Amino acid sequence: MSRPYFASTVHIEGMDLAGKSTVTGYLAGALGGRIQRNSLIPGNPIYSLADGLRRASAASPEVLGPLYVSAVCYDLDHLRRPDGPRVQDSTILLRSLAFNDLMGAKYVVRGLLEQLPRHPQFGRTIVLTATIEARQRRLAERRRVAPAEVAADDLMVETAPGLFLEMEKSLIKHAVQYFRAVVLDTSELSKDGVRSAVSSTLGRRA
Repeated sequence: MSRPYFASTVHIEGMDLAGKSTVTGYLAGALGGRIQRNSLIPGNPIYSLADGLRRASAASPEVLGPLYVSAVCYDLDHLRRPDGPRVQDSTILLRSLAFNDLMGAKYVVRGLLEQLPRHPQFGRTIVLTATIEARQRRLAERRRVAPAEVAADDLMVETAPGLFLEMEKSLIKHAVQYFRAVVLDTSELSKDGVRSAVSSTLGRRA
């Protein structure tokens, strides 16, 4: 059984401060589509619960892991083929795989991979990456010009850079393996440069 194929969806993955917000906003305008973040469908209540608990540090990884597996199942149970262009900004599946694989939570990884045959492939998948130094510069700039937009997850590039890079390595591994992702390093690129590089990458792939 082949996986569903959403040809009109561009999927952008990556850890924080690699340029995803810059790219997804640009692509949504260029393609005339909407952005769907993390969950594959709007209003996934299980994902909202899991992410709320995570952000509040109100549940352990042992509790959150199965919740994220359930969130993926809810997505796939209610998923409908998009009726037009769409930009998928990250996926629960890949983010959860990256974290739980790194943590050695084999039962969560197994639960996620069991859902893979139902999970759509996308017309394009690009993973954005950058060096820790570039991300730290971007965090400093974000603090300066838009401090309200600094999220707790962003701070990991300062507080736990080694763990951050290991998670990114796992994310890239799974994105390439399961989504045929192209990896794009944005470390030396301006925002305009990131947009141009993504457009060029999309144009080169058939």
